[in-house]
Amino acid sequence: MPPKVSIVINTYNRAKSLENTLQSLSYLDYRDFEVIVVNGPSTDSTSEVIRKFGDRIKSGVCPAANLSMSRNIGICMAAGDIVAFIDDDAIPEPEWLSEIVEGYDSGEVGAVGGLVYDHTGYTLQYKYSTCDRLGNASFDHREPAVLYNFPLSKRIPYLQGTNCSFRRDVLLEIGGFDEEYEFYLDETDVCLRIVDRGYAVRQLNKARIHHKFAPSHIRNEHRVTANKYPVMKNKIYFSIKNTKDCEDISFNAIVKDASDFIGRLAEDTNFHFRNMRLQASDLSKFWLDVDRAWKTGIMDGLTKERELITGAKLQKYASPYKRFTETTGANDKLCVCYLSQDFPPAHNGGIARFTHDLARGVARLGHQVHVITKGKDHNTVDFEDGVWVHRILPGDHDLKDVPEHLPTYRKNLNYAFSVYDEVLRINGCRKVDVIEAPIWDAEGLRCMEDERFSTVISLETTVKIAAESYSDWDKSPDIQRLMEIEENIFRNAEAFHAISRGIIRTIEDKYGLKLPEDRIGLVPLGVKDESLNYTKKRTDDSTTVLFVGRLEKRKGIDVLLECVPYVCEKFPEVRFVIAGDNSIPNERGKTFKDEFIENNSGKDFLGRVEFAGRISDEELYQLYADTDIFAAPSRYESFGLIFLEAMAFGKPVIGCDAGGMVEIIRKDENGLLAKPGDAETLKGALLELISDKGKRERFGKRSREIFEASFTDERMSASMVEFYKKVISRKAAGAGKISDKALCQ
Repeated sequence: MPPKVSIVINTYNRAKSLENTLQSLSYLDYRDFEVIVVNGPSTDSTSEVIRKFGDRIKSGVCPAANLSMSRNIGICMAAGDIVAFIDDDAIPEPEWLSEIVEGYDSGEVGAVGGLVYDHTGYTLQYKYSTCDRLGNASFDHREPAVLYNFPLSKRIPYLQGTNCSFRRDVLLEIGGFDEEYEFYLDETDVCLRIVDRGYAVRQLNKARIHHKFAPSHIRNEHRVTANKYPVMKNKIYFSIKNTKDCEDISFNAIVKDASDFIGRLAEDTNFHFRNMRLQASDLSKFWLDVDRAWKTGIMDGLTKERELITGAKLQKYASPYKRFTETTGANDKLCVCYLSQDFPPAHNGGIARFTHDLARGVARLGHQVHVITKGKDHNTVDFEDGVWVHRILPGDHDLKDVPEHLPTYRKNLNYAFSVYDEVLRINGCRKVDVIEAPIWDAEGLRCMEDERFSTVISLETTVKIAAESYSDWDKSPDIQRLMEIEENIFRNAEAFHAISRGIIRTIEDKYGLKLPEDRIGLVPLGVKDESLNYTKKRTDDSTTVLFVGRLEKRKGIDVLLECVPYVCEKFPEVRFVIAGDNSIPNERGKTFKDEFIENNSGKDFLGRVEFAGRISDEELYQLYADTDIFAAPSRYESFGLIFLEAMAFGKPVIGCDAGGMVEIIRKDENGLLAKPGDAETLKGALLELISDKGKRERFGKRSREIFEASFTDERMSASMVEFYKKVISRKAAGAGKISDKALCQ
């Protein structure tokens, strides 16, 4: 029978990171575990976070900011066979607990731990380390330090505190943690005593944890240990306690070693002070703490008995096993990778928004979800809303066969190779079942060539479709090459996610081909319902028309701005709010915003036209709540995600009779359709809704009904998972292979 596991989280004033850690445990693929949170004397909202998880977890209280004391309380509360510790600022990968349990394959194993990544998610903070009996660590081991697993070894393998586990009976045999160690060397001391008792400490090359290094009472926002007193005191204490049976280590050697150690800490403190990562008060406190650390460390090491788990503590904190419920792991769990160059919080368009909603929705169904997007400064991996977000910097790939006069194609191809590299990295830890990539910029090009993966191409606006709004694109060999690549993808991809019927028709018409029906999953997009979190704040009697999108010709902003003066002069109570990137130059070299203001200089209505620019999601949702009419007269939309967002808020919508918009906006039910690029029909639609409040209210009510019935993120996510399974089954049957010819040649 698989062992029961007690996961213990010891927390102190880290409510935000604690909640993320607790949420991540829902995605573990090991099922039989309980979760124990021991809260120190926290003064933030930690108690509220614990209450939010209710009876899914067990909770206890530690009266002091003492990690070892808190851990002993957790051990006493634990009812599992194995006690696994994870920090309140750490995230386990889904296989973490299963791989930890696999490490206990012998009665000789007393402790097991795995790899620890630092805050980047890419760099290893801990792999295989040992420590001598003076508390000096060695981090340069290339293999697990199995040769040191014998009693009174001069060096012992130890585990990182944020990723360590122990047999509970072994912990009780040695008395648990020594509560002298409020911080630093606490788990090292436990590992040493376990080895001295004749058990092995096993270090794994898996069981991965991501340690995010949240600030604490010990470590500041620069990840610098500001309070070095426990570090110095515990180093001295550790050295004395763990060398009593070592005749070759004298007290003078202990003192010299500690002096050298404190000297290095002094250099470190001065370095961080000079670089403004520590304050002058930290520097003064350090030297006061040195004297105190010597006195306390020596005195307690020589005279004080270890303060361990007692029978009274066991009796006080004992509690029955409480299995963690509502884990999200699906029985037929998939590992899905989404590719999207843009992704919240920094994003520009619809691909980023729908990828965000789809990824979160599929994760909520219990699947492992990764999003690969562009990063800044360095590569990172973060766990956000159940999704592993990989923000990567494009690498440099050998593209010597790609002509220099095709810079955009080179850039896109290089990024496609970089994305593929990251997919391979993920696949090295767990099997990637399916990849979904947008047709835009051909991000999935390299992934498609690897037949190990099922790659689904999502169909949105393509370069060839977008080129209709940019007269100079047809003359560019760079753009022409991208169009050829798009056509190649359409002819060779094993599966397509069509977000509307309109995009299928448009692609087949523009590229002169027929997409195989059996490889298309027609799954309209859906969005998370944010309307319940926002209420109308606007109190004036104006009628507000909202536009959301990039201020570029393809989005029809020129047509809308042509209508604004006429509408504002006819209806003095009307105001327009235009939200989106307004820095994009038009074909005349000016932005649409600047050109509009220049052309209407001195007009009274200008005060009723607000260019909001790029805004946060929170600001956007408030605009939806405050608006009366939503209008986005795009010349073409493969779908029209912004309309769904407005409909979720119960707003009447105005779009154009093109692409996927006609599948969202039901004419004379929840909105009106203008002709693409035609200001007169757009004026008519605006005037019709502005002048009839009753119609606005009826249309808005119908918008909400249509949204709830057809366009929620839950509906989209469930439908996509079913399509992914069909694609995977098709490949397994040998029907989903692409041509042998490399697409990027």
